[in-house]
Amino acid sequence: MKQKTKNKIVKLLGPCLINILIGSLRIQRINKKYVDSVKKKYGTVIYAFWHSRLLILSYAHRFENIHILVSKHKDGEYIALAASGLGYKAIRGSTKRGGMRAMKELIDVASQYDIGITPDGPRGPKEKVQDGILYLAYKTGKPIIPVSCNAKYKCVLNSWDNFIIPKLFSPTKIIYGKPIFVSKKDEIDFKRESLRKGLIDLGKKIGC
Repeated sequence: MKQKTKNKIVKLLGPCLINILIGSLRIQRINKKYVDSVKKKYGTVIYAFWHSRLLILSYAHRFENIHILVSKHKDGEYIALAASGLGYKAIRGSTKRGGMRAMKELIDVASQYDIGITPDGPRGPKEKVQDGILYLAYKTGKPIIPVSCNAKYKCVLNSWDNFIIPKLFSPTKIIYGKPIFVSKKDEIDFKRESLRKGLIDLGKKIGC
């Protein structure tokens, strides 16, 4: 099968499958007040979530004009195509390929659009925060909102990130953490650990 044909299938079927599967979940949102309060003051935010939680959150925040950072690898192309059908705008780049150009584009759009980043993506190490998201927060002055999610009934893949695929109709929780600001460049090391710990603690609160 030609690559163009594969891409068309992913772009068409990806969003449909996500809508069917994740749309069946009984989702409870916890502490969304953190998002609402900072948006009133800062307009836009930077969402941070582990790569393994991507599927549930892609549905939960669909059609919110969020710009997401997606790698230039082949699997990143599939993610970008499926995400476009859910109303996301993909900015392509990673620490190894196109990182500087992607960062410039993220800085440019952050004043108008929310940003979504997996700080341990696209290929790990699992649950290790890379500096890019913290540098973005520093340059834009935008708050980072840690987010986690978990489904009561799910499959956990044997992948580098232990990717979560919820089962149909599963009770599901999405939890938001307190905003994290990076006001000085020399705060990045400290805030990296704060973000990592914040995401892990959120996961523990909802059982993952």
